[in-house]
Amino acid sequence: MPHASDEQRLLELHVRLAAALHSSDWHAVREVDLAIRQCLEQLPRAPLPDAVDAARQQLKRLHGQALTACGEECERLRLLLVNHLEYAEGRAAYQRIDMYQAGDGR
Repeated sequence: MPHASDEQRLLELHVRLAAALHSSDWHAVREVDLAIRQCLEQLPRAPLPDAVDAARQQLKRLHGQALTACGEECERLRLLLVNHLEYAEGRAAYQRIDMYQAGDGR
């Protein structure tokens, strides 16, 4: 089976990354990110044909958007965890109060 052209591989990666971002499938984003690295490492060091370079630039722009989306997701999760910790502090305070009150009733 012949290998896909560099341009085709880059365009396929673009489609896969766009789909992963659209569905917020962070595992798929990671998989595509790894595939992008492998693809870019296999590109020739010589100047690329215009079509290949255009596909690479298009993928690079989307990859930048993916990095921003990943950062936003990390921040969302950080805030969620902070929120859970704050609620955990409230639970701990209730437990301390209950423990003190149980000690006073003896």
